[in-house]
Amino acid sequence: MQYNFRILFFMIITGAVVVFGVFQLPPLTSGGNSGSSGLNEAEFNAALSEELAFCRKQPDAVNCRCFANKSAIIRTHRQPKVPGALYVDKEELARGQASQGC
Repeated sequence: MQYNFRILFFMIITGAVVVFGVFQLPPLTSGGNSGSSGLNEAEFNAALSEELAFCRKQPDAVNCRCFANKSAIIRTHRQPKVPGALYVDKEELARGQASQGC
């Protein structure tokens, strides 16, 4: 009988730790509008001009306005981070996705 209480106790403690851990993480899915992303217009314009200059230096035949806009949106978007997780470089991600999308 004592063995069953140990299993029950372990399950309750494990469940509590999982619930506590879930509530410690920031919400990973947030709305897609720019108001909730913390998008700053000055930062966006700076990133846009940087990406436009980068695109014009490349020999590819890509629409530079489209490339710069998509890349700047990705670079300036602020998403909550999970502590201890590894993330891809935002500049590399933005340029890769923008070159495929335009």
